[in-house]
Amino acid sequence: MSNRQRVVVCGTRFGEHYLAALRHPASTFELAGIVARGSERSRLLAEKLAVPLWRTIEEVPEGIDLACVAIRSRIVGGEGSAIAEQLLRRGIAVLQEHPLHPTDIRRMQALAAEHRTRYHVNTLYPSLPAAACFIDYARQSARQQKPAFIELTTSLQLLYSSLDIIGRALGSLTPFCAALPQPAPHAAGTQIWPFRQMQGEFAGIPVCINLQTTLDPRDPDHHSLVMHRIAIGGSEGNVCLAGSFGPVVWSHAIYAEGYQQDDVASSWLLSPEHHLASRYNRQPTAIVFGPPQAPNLIEATRHDFPLAILTALGDLTAEEEPWWQQPAWWQQHGDVWTTLMRNAGAPQLCAFSAPAAPFPDPLHYAAHRTMDKPYVNL
Repeated sequence: MSNRQRVVVCGTRFGEHYLAALRHPASTFELAGIVARGSERSRLLAEKLAVPLWRTIEEVPEGIDLACVAIRSRIVGGEGSAIAEQLLRRGIAVLQEHPLHPTDIRRMQALAAEHRTRYHVNTLYPSLPAAACFIDYARQSARQQKPAFIELTTSLQLLYSSLDIIGRALGSLTPFCAALPQPAPHAAGTQIWPFRQMQGEFAGIPVCINLQTTLDPRDPDHHSLVMHRIAIGGSEGNVCLAGSFGPVVWSHAIYAEGYQQDDVASSWLLSPEHHLASRYNRQPTAIVFGPPQAPNLIEATRHDFPLAILTALGDLTAEEEPWWQQPAWWQQHGDVWTTLMRNAGAPQLCAFSAPAAPFPDPLHYAAHRTMDKPYVNL
């Protein structure tokens, strides 16, 4: 008889990634069933995976250990929060997909404590390989020297997970402050200005935020111009998460030691040995951590998503609960998120089409592009 923990997945749109994770070879969990309304997708997924399909939480039998709730929460007009509450009242631990209002999280955490179980929020992206690498490097660097700046470009939809990434990297988001965004300039006949700029502090570190505020109400999950682009660092260099799936790039600004001096040692032509001895000159101007090319979406959904979800489930079942799932963190995160969303104001509603194919084709360009001037050893 299997002693693996039995898991039910609620919702099958984004929830199918949870289903895939539970059936991934690396999974130590058992998929026990699906809770969904009974759409064709849900019925066929249950049939394909050979598990029962339940229409309501009342139909879920005893013996379930964990539940993954991948249904929109109350703050975005869904039933996910109510479903999570029902599960917690039955003593079933819950991993719920973001975003959630901080008052919802407090209520769920209190319910979990009352019924001697656990409740975690899954923002997914911090557990993807690229973000995990970014978090690890930024965390180690910040322990040695406090960063001088944070730069964040994201969208309304992805601000929630962006804050979780930054918070995990720094260990905190407080002390926090944020100024109201400057009004966007508008010339006659110009298109909608997609980003609002805000400045403030995260963990006492200056931050500049470029937040996309355009949104298509017909398709609210798509059309981010940038998903996650985050840089943290200082004069010694900075680490940048170039996109949600990578790559992660460390880079630094040049510093020519002795440049202001007017002597032989300061000349590159007269004293090449002197310049070779300087660590500022030997340090690569940029280093890619991990693969230089990020995965495509097929690769990400087959590999990165399942492992990120299994990491989140591992946190839920770990003997010691990580600090980024404890009440103090989600209260802090919620205060920052709600303040920034309020400062950004109402979204600018737009109608977007499917993205056009990029030109030049980046894969073709990368394959055929050569440096005009190859590097030459000094």
